[in-house]
Amino acid sequence: MAECKVEFFGIPRQRAQVAELTVHLEGPSPTLSDLLQRLAGELPDFGRDCVVDNRLADGYIANRNGEEFLTDTSAPLPSICTILIMSADAGG
Repeated sequence: MAECKVEFFGIPRQRAQVAELTVHLEGPSPTLSDLLQRLAGELPDFGRDCVVDNRLADGYIANRNGEEFLTDTSAPLPSICTILIMSADAGG
C-alpha cells in the first residue's frame, strides 16, 4: 500500500481543480501508472487532458519527493511519497 500526496501545478492544477490530493493505493507494489489511473478516474478533466494510457500526456511530467523526475510509470512507489505533477516547462 502507498499513501501519495499529489501536488498539481500549472495546467494540471487547472484541470484537477485542486492544488493537492492524498491518494491511498492498495496492493503490494503500486506504481505511478496505478496512481495516474486513479487520478484520471477521480478527476475527469485532469484525466481527459493530462493522462493517456495510464501515463502523463506529452508536455507533463511527474516528480517524486522533489528529488527525481519519473519517466518509468511501472516503477513502484514508496509507501509514503509526494508526487508533483506539472507542465514539463514549468519554472522555465
